[in-house]
Amino acid sequence: MSLQGASGTGRNGGDYIELLSRFFERIGGWSYDHRWIVLGVCLAILGLSAAVGSGVRFDNSFEVYFDRNDPAYADYLDYRDDFGSDEVSYIMYEAPDYAHGPWNMEVMRKIEKLTLALEEEVPFVKEVTSLANVEFIEPIPDGLKIYDLLEEFPENQDGLLEIRRKVLAKPLYVGGLVSADGERASVIIEMEKSSIDPLEEIMADPEGGTGLANLYPQATNNKIEEVLARPEYRGIKFYHTGDVPLNAVINSITADEMTTLGATSFVVVALLLYFFFRRPIGVVGPMAVVGLSIVLSIGIVGALGWELDLMFGMLPTLLIAVGVANSVHIISEFRAYHAELGDRREAVRRTLYLVGTPCLLTSLTTAAGFGAMSIAPIKAISRFAIYSAAGVLAAFLLSVTLLMVFLTFGRRKVARERTEKEKIQAKGGRIFKDALLWVSHFVVRRRVAVLIASVLVFVVSGVGLSRLRVDSNFLNEFSEQGPIRNTTKYVDEIMGGTSSFVYLFDTGEPDGIKEPAVLREIERLQAEADKLTHIVKKTYSIVDILKDINQSFHDGDPAYFVLPETRELAAQYLLLYEMSGGEELIEYVSHDYSRASLQLGCKWTESSLLAEMADELGAYLEAEPLEASTVSITGIGSLWLKLIDYITASQIYGFLLAFVAIAIMMCLLFRSVPLGLLVMIPNLSPVVLTLGGMGWFDVPLDYVRLLIAPVAIGISVDDTIHHVTRYRYEFLKCRDYQQALHASMMGVGRALFITSTVLILGFLVFTTSIMDSQVTFGVLLASTILLALISDFFLMPALVMTFKPFGPEGKTSEVKVQEEERVAA
Repeated sequence: MSLQGASGTGRNGGDYIELLSRFFERIGGWSYDHRWIVLGVCLAILGLSAAVGSGVRFDNSFEVYFDRNDPAYADYLDYRDDFGSDEVSYIMYEAPDYAHGPWNMEVMRKIEKLTLALEEEVPFVKEVTSLANVEFIEPIPDGLKIYDLLEEFPENQDGLLEIRRKVLAKPLYVGGLVSADGERASVIIEMEKSSIDPLEEIMADPEGGTGLANLYPQATNNKIEEVLARPEYRGIKFYHTGDVPLNAVINSITADEMTTLGATSFVVVALLLYFFFRRPIGVVGPMAVVGLSIVLSIGIVGALGWELDLMFGMLPTLLIAVGVANSVHIISEFRAYHAELGDRREAVRRTLYLVGTPCLLTSLTTAAGFGAMSIAPIKAISRFAIYSAAGVLAAFLLSVTLLMVFLTFGRRKVARERTEKEKIQAKGGRIFKDALLWVSHFVVRRRVAVLIASVLVFVVSGVGLSRLRVDSNFLNEFSEQGPIRNTTKYVDEIMGGTSSFVYLFDTGEPDGIKEPAVLREIERLQAEADKLTHIVKKTYSIVDILKDINQSFHDGDPAYFVLPETRELAAQYLLLYEMSGGEELIEYVSHDYSRASLQLGCKWTESSLLAEMADELGAYLEAEPLEASTVSITGIGSLWLKLIDYITASQIYGFLLAFVAIAIMMCLLFRSVPLGLLVMIPNLSPVVLTLGGMGWFDVPLDYVRLLIAPVAIGISVDDTIHHVTRYRYEFLKCRDYQQALHASMMGVGRALFITSTVLILGFLVFTTSIMDSQVTFGVLLASTILLALISDFFLMPALVMTFKPFGPEGKTSEVKVQEEERVAA
């Protein structure tokens, strides 16, 4: 079978690959002759990039993820204008060694002191609420008495236990401030700032710089932890969770691992390069290319006026993958040519003639894979796509210029001709040679079996792909061994949920919220949300306060925990509440009573379950539409859910776009649609196999793992391009597919193995992370690269030998003639 395309070569210059190869050959000669100019230009660009990038700031607020014109983000900003931040730090505590637990006199005194310390010392705090100062409503003959619960501290234990009885009788406090059994209580710290606020507004010390420790939520969380660890609170066991510690912990881990994982990857890759090449140049050259590429990327970020964010933490490892891959192919070919020819300049020229074009093509396809993510509506990802693509292209330019300068140093001609053993050793040694020949012979003998096995694996993977779930859980970012994940789960099971969703009711007119019809609409949606106990742990609204006031006016009778029946009575209750000193109402209504919020305290769980909750409440509102008001969903929890939706959609579209873009590039490159599409099969197979395996093992595709597909196809296509272009080159010399395969495998196989091994072990560095999401990302990406290598060694040659896309066998090779003429010249 033959897929014919215009992939032949000719002296008329119509072969793109030949034209590019000759161009890179001239670059190699020029770089050798003008090495100091090349080195000077590279150093100048490095200095300029370092100067521009030195002022780049680090920013991980929601500002870097959402555009202010985004409807979901605009709704949240609108909500913030009336109700402030909905981010909290939630501290559940228990005192198992004390009689009566949280209601012990000594414990309560400590909590009273703790509440005051948190209010006075922690930055960005709006309000601290605990049993020591919670607003409590009781009736008096002339109206209401609203006071801090422990404003008058009881004189004895019995008095405190009586307060316990009163608190547990108030539904408003149960599940939020105290557990249903009274064995645990909490301190709720409400924030005046939020993760969406600009960097300049979240600095604890305006003169302290933009380091994480000086920013919200880091500065806030650090101070809270310091206060909780003080010896005066010994005997009380604290469980600290909520928006503040969750965000602070992930910021700290990511910032720390951005350095440690990057450095570890550098060390691992450097050791592997030295093991394979046994020469300092095999380490220094690639590492210099990678290091300068990172600096250039930072310079681009600075030149565009952007900030660095947590996405930037992925860049060093990805550029190591790209920069090292190009460098390995160049150094491998150079060593082989230098050993064979004994002339350094000629070895440089021939090296770039042979691998310059494949390196360019792999860099372009990898940049296309990363660049496809620029369609994401999330600023951090779209910007990452741009500066990572620029970094990839920078790594390529440095590989064919700066790396070549490193290779030019040394004697131009060797003192003696290399022995055959030395030439074989320069190509990896006898073991490598025998192993690669075995692979090529196996493919020749078992071509049909390879294709049948590949089809079967594709079918099985396709079934697994159909079982794949797209789902995310923010808690799964953290290791099960880490305290924050287990603490959050524990608190969610006992108390009122640490993830916030808000339903915002709008009447469109002042005092509209006081209408009984509006209050009943809030009440019925709140009642519907309370039914979703597997997700919603606690709800809060103006309805709770009005019911509490009504119950208080009827001697605490639970039968009167209902809404007032008329607008007049509701207005009187609210007026009396405000005149009596009540302050909690501002949490739930706007200043003009035109809008009100229903806050849902939800447990941290899979995004699919949170979306299901929102869908169920949305379906309820469709079936029982509001008539007196309109409602919209917002809050940090909703914003997080929207962020995951954006990432999911953009990465799926990004992968499809990357696949299409790379396929088009392959078709244009080889001037053959069949050949271009044929080349894409080995690139698609590792992604399908990895995702199919995830489906079979029920590993969900979350917002972190979604990055695997576009990144993997961008990286895995590199090996395919190197192998296909070399296979094609060798075929056009001998016009025999079997012989060309043996020659191609011997020429490029070792470099493919080295680059894949380096990348696999480099990405496995992620397994040392204390974030589970990074561990699984590293394992899955390393597995994908391994599968890509297997596919390039076995599936790709089998496809080429079956469909014969380079043309018929047995004709005189014009490439061979060109090669002889070029070498002679």
